[in-house]
Amino acid sequence: MWSSAQSTTSDDSTLAPILQALSALYTGSNKQTREEAGKFLQEFQKSPEAWQICNSILSSLTLPMESKLFAAQTLRSKVIYDLHQLSPEEQPQLRSSLLSLLAQYRSGPRMIITQLCLSLANLALQLTQWKGAVEEVINACGNSAAATPIVLEFLKVLPEESGDGKKVLLADDEFKIRTEELLQGNAMQVLNILIAYVRAPDTPQSSHVLIFECLNSWLREVPLATVVNSPLLDLIFQALDNVDLFDAATECVCSMIRETKDVDESMDVIPLLYAKVIALRPQITTNKDDVEAFRNYTQIFSDAGEAWHMLVARQPKQFRPLVEAIAECAAYDDDLEVVQFTFYFWYLLKQMLVLDRYETAKREMKDIYLSLVDILIAHLHYPYDESDDNLFGNNKEQEEKFRAFRHEMGDVLKDCCAVAGAPLCLKKAYSKVSDCLQAQSLGETVRWQDIEAPIFSMRAMAREVDLDETEVLPDTMNLLTRLPEHKKIRFAVTLVLGRYTEWTAKHPEYLEFQLNYITNGFYSNDSEIAGAAAQSMMHFCRDCGQHLVSYIDQLHAFYEKVSPQIPLESLYDLTDGVAHLVAVQPVDRLYASLKAFVGPIVERLYTMANAAQDEAGCRKIADEVELLDTFARLVHPFVDRDKPNPCVQFWSEVWPLIDLLLETHGEAIPISERCCKFMRTLMYSYRNDFFSMLGPVAEKLYLCFEKYHYGCYLWASGVAVREFGNEYSDGNMQNAVWEFACRQSISAFKYVSKVDIGDVPDIIEDLFRLLSNLVSSYPYRFIPSELCKPSINLVTAVFATEKKEPIFTGIDLLHDIFSYGLNTPPVSTIVFNDSGDSYYDNATVPAEIQNLVKGLVLNDGEMLVRQIFSGLLYSFPRECVGDTTGVLLVVLQLVDLPRVVQWVSSTLDALPAGAILLPEKMRFLNAIEVGVQNNDLGRLRRQIMDFVGWYTRRNVTPRSEIRRIGDARDLKFTYGG
Repeated sequence: MWSSAQSTTSDDSTLAPILQALSALYTGSNKQTREEAGKFLQEFQKSPEAWQICNSILSSLTLPMESKLFAAQTLRSKVIYDLHQLSPEEQPQLRSSLLSLLAQYRSGPRMIITQLCLSLANLALQLTQWKGAVEEVINACGNSAAATPIVLEFLKVLPEESGDGKKVLLADDEFKIRTEELLQGNAMQVLNILIAYVRAPDTPQSSHVLIFECLNSWLREVPLATVVNSPLLDLIFQALDNVDLFDAATECVCSMIRETKDVDESMDVIPLLYAKVIALRPQITTNKDDVEAFRNYTQIFSDAGEAWHMLVARQPKQFRPLVEAIAECAAYDDDLEVVQFTFYFWYLLKQMLVLDRYETAKREMKDIYLSLVDILIAHLHYPYDESDDNLFGNNKEQEEKFRAFRHEMGDVLKDCCAVAGAPLCLKKAYSKVSDCLQAQSLGETVRWQDIEAPIFSMRAMAREVDLDETEVLPDTMNLLTRLPEHKKIRFAVTLVLGRYTEWTAKHPEYLEFQLNYITNGFYSNDSEIAGAAAQSMMHFCRDCGQHLVSYIDQLHAFYEKVSPQIPLESLYDLTDGVAHLVAVQPVDRLYASLKAFVGPIVERLYTMANAAQDEAGCRKIADEVELLDTFARLVHPFVDRDKPNPCVQFWSEVWPLIDLLLETHGEAIPISERCCKFMRTLMYSYRNDFFSMLGPVAEKLYLCFEKYHYGCYLWASGVAVREFGNEYSDGNMQNAVWEFACRQSISAFKYVSKVDIGDVPDIIEDLFRLLSNLVSSYPYRFIPSELCKPSINLVTAVFATEKKEPIFTGIDLLHDIFSYGLNTPPVSTIVFNDSGDSYYDNATVPAEIQNLVKGLVLNDGEMLVRQIFSGLLYSFPRECVGDTTGVLLVVLQLVDLPRVVQWVSSTLDALPAGAILLPEKMRFLNAIEVGVQNNDLGRLRRQIMDFVGWYTRRNVTPRSEIRRIGDARDLKFTYGG
């Protein structure tokens, strides 16, 4: 709809399309027109012509303000991303132009001034030959009072823009030198400017906000002692009384406090700041009714506590007023988000007070932490003014927010226990519940919230209570069974009982009535209570199993009765619990116990396997298989190798069911995935005892992948290789696993060669994991085999897909393979000597294996290097740059130096025109050559990663459409095996 601007002048024919596009973007009613306008403007912003055109727009006296703001924003982006479009001679002209524009917009608007200041700040960072940048900008703005906001705006954004070296086109060492010149070199000058502005009688009050913001930006560069001993300190604290300056002054105060976290280095300024902060304490009471003001003061006190918590531990009496002030802030109940500001302080101080050396401070702070328990329990209360079924007025987001806040408070309660002692803290909660019951017995109305909140606190404190505690917990357990019936109270008590199961295991006299309370919860009509009961039962079976062995028959009847009635997640928790109970049965009773609990599940599955199933039915089958997996995962006793494992005997009888499920309903992904998970669990749980089942399981994995082509079958196959293709298996087993894995891998190669590999990332990822397990377990079989070359080809083909997980696993696979081209194997190998004893062998990789790997690299090395660089520079996830560089390092070690230099050089030549200049190319090639010659892998890695970082900052911007080096093409994977 609009043609690209071709002229560097500002005539109407050049500007008209841009103005039309802006009008369509901001005021157009047609969605397609707005999208076209947006695309056109994005393309314009990338163009070299945009420099001059934006300057012309900003210089105009008649164009609309929207177009000028767009031009200012475009200039800022181009200075950051496209400065290389300007020649070294043109860059100083840009500086002069920006300075002129800044003077032109001296009177505003503020938005354009900010964009121009950002442009100048980023230009100053990159234009290293521009000495005296700060002075020049200040002089260009002039000395009038009207220029003050512009100067302050530039000074404010300069340190902010200097905080991220990744945005600009400088190498790390160049960036460090430049920021030192601009920031440390000008810090004192800037401070003096700010002081001068403060003292100047004609500085408007409105500029004080900018002064504070500017100071806040420079605090890391200016010696804090200089600031604290300047007139600025009093001005900042006085500004806390000015509503217009309050927020900016608060941020300044907090920044100064944070700069003193290294307390030993800051003892010359902390006493001055501490005196100023403590003098603010009366404001806590004064501002109780002003949420925003209270928030700011809480932030100041909390930041002071966090910064100086070490001094609180060292000098508890001197700093006690600060801790008391923070406790006052924590008691605020109008806005719980404000209370959260204090939480990290309580944790930091607790970390100090629990150390033996600060025992005195711990005693000094004990009463404050105890009072904090009362404060937190008060905050734990659910709202009083809503109905029980609608506590937050149908505001689910608010309810979830409150639940999350309660759990954060639970962490602070743990801190209180660590300092004041769990019995005393627990007794606080016990007393509140006891007082409620006492009041209720006297006929007073007691709201359920007053009981539920302290019970929740008991749950939070559970992990801090000693297992031998007998002072409070016995009375507490007796109390919990006498509470009024309310769903929120029952829910809370049920979870509390589940948290104290380790204590109950040491005090089994309380077990029976607790179990009765929990099991009654399963018959509630409330799904939350049933879920809590299942979770608590799980913990009881895990921790008290030795006391429940004789209860297994009753629990079996209970399990069968409630299983169909409770939600799925609750059933999983309950199954986990009973599986733990089965696991502690004597070995001679395991088979019968498994059959009793699992038999009904198997019968249900047979019924479902022999019937047609819709999607919901398949999901139900998968859920039932998950129950089998739970028993297999948890019931794995130690059995002497010369005796049969009763669990394997049982699961071998269940195997025909899994075979049937996969045969009849394996096309349903949930069923295939759960069955594969179950097979993996059997391998993990029974190890060598599983040998007897491995043959049919492996065959099923192969046949099902051939039939369904789901990645889970490759994933389970990889587990089989990892578990049984090792030194603990005999030769026959190792050979059988190798043959199975080869068949499975070839089947996968054939399949992925027929599809678009970008469409099956899960299959590719699982295949790469299988192949990596093969390389790890059978390196000297894998590399000469028919699997090695296709594996490498598939990885290089995947590099162009931009699929994150396959790229990660593919890089690992390449590294595993190529590492065997070096002298030393990447992993130790188990070797058996003539006596049958095993030992780890770190000997040299056989020469024939090294030569095979080097041949593979030489054959496709140049394109491989190009593919790797293409991914590093354009498309790979940033998280895998380190691992990819590791592969590149191995490749560079496997070939001669001239070939390395030639491959890297040809790769750099294939980069887009102008992306890298000849001196930059030669500098990088020289670094590669020196690193390879000296075998300095650390230096080589750093050089490559620095180059990748530099190149991507310069050429791969958010606006870039280039996704790979020109001839690092998409590679279609083919397999002819």
